[in-house]
This record gives sequence, structure tokens and C-alpha cells, in this order.
Amino acid sequence: MSRQLDLFSCEEEYAHIMQSIFVTASVIFISTSIDDLVLLMLFQAQAGKKSERLSILGGQFVGIGILVIISLFGAYFATRLLQGWAIGLLGLLPLFLGIKSLVSKDGEEASQKNREKSLLATVSAVTIASGADNLGIYIPWFTLLERGDLYLALGVFALMILLFFALSALLAGLPQVRLLLTRFSSVLVPVVFIFLGLSILSEQGTFKALLQAF
Repeated sequence: MSRQLDLFSCEEEYAHIMQSIFVTASVIFISTSIDDLVLLMLFQAQAGKKSERLSILGGQFVGIGILVIISLFGAYFATRLLQGWAIGLLGLLPLFLGIKSLVSKDGEEASQKNREKSLLATVSAVTIASGADNLGIYIPWFTLLERGDLYLALGVFALMILLFFALSALLAGLPQVRLLLTRFSSVLVPVVFIFLGLSILSEQGTFKALLQAF
């Protein structure tokens, strides 16, 4: 009887730990990716076909996946290579994309295949560039997790990516929101990218570091 009680107690404790990891992973993902929701809405408003929406989803998975990989190695060397002003250099990605969007010709259209590849790469790049806060949270948290706990956390992240994608599609599909995004997305997207890039460069002290270097 005592052995059965011990077994039940262990199972209950394990279930509590799993529940705790699920909740923590959900909170961490939402708190570090809530700003991505606005960008996803802008991308969704520009996507006219299912294949383009899949490219957005793929880009989100690739971007978050790369951030997770960097975080997993963070305990060894990422914290030294990707902290402070060095993280700020990631801000050059959205800054470049924003300027490129502004100077590109309005009438210029790429093939559907190239557009999908470009969309996937753009979403990935922006997700990675805005992921400084993700790294700051993922790295210390991952060091506390056992292998099985880590697998559960990554599963929760994958689920949250799908949830964010569905939510952004839902919001972008609302008539008033879609009308607003459709009218102004050609201006909003590059402006948001440029603002994001400058914010990353400023907040991480990259401007100050570069000025001191020269």
C-alpha cells in the first residue's frame, strides 16, 4: 500500500512539474513574441495566396528555431558572442529590409516562387533580428531544464507559433483591420522595420559602441 502511495505521489509530482513547464513556456513565449504579432498581421495582410501564408508560417518556425538553437548553446559561448552591442548588430537586418522596401519600385513584381522564398526569408530575418529579448530569457531558462522538460518546452513553443499564426490571420482578416493594413501596409511595413532596427541598435548600445570605436 505504501509503495502504491509513493508511486501515486511521484506521478502527481511529475504531472505538476509538466504543468508548470507548460505554463512557464507559454508565458515566456507570449511575453517575448507579442511584438511579433503586429508584424505577422502586416505580413498576413500582404499574403494573397495559401502558399504565401505557409511561407509566413515557415519563416516564423525558422526564425524561432534559430533563436532556440542559439539559446541551447548559450551556456557555452552565445552569451559572450551575442550580448550587448553585438546583439544590437541584429538590428541591421530589419533596417536594411525597411530601406529596401522603401526604395524598391512599386511596379516591380517577382515570380510567385521567388516571392514566397523572399517572404519566408524576410519573416525569418525579422524574427531573429527582434529576438534579443528571446535570447535573454531562453538562455538562462534552458539551463534549468532536464532533457525531457526541454522537449516539452519546445513542443509548447511550436504550439504557440501555430496559435500566433492563426491569431494574426484572424485579426488581419477582420474587414476594418484588413482595409487599414491593405491601404497602408506598403508604408507601414518598411516604417515598422526601420523603427525596429533603430530601436534594437539603440537599446543594445550599438550606436554608442560604434561611435567609441571610431
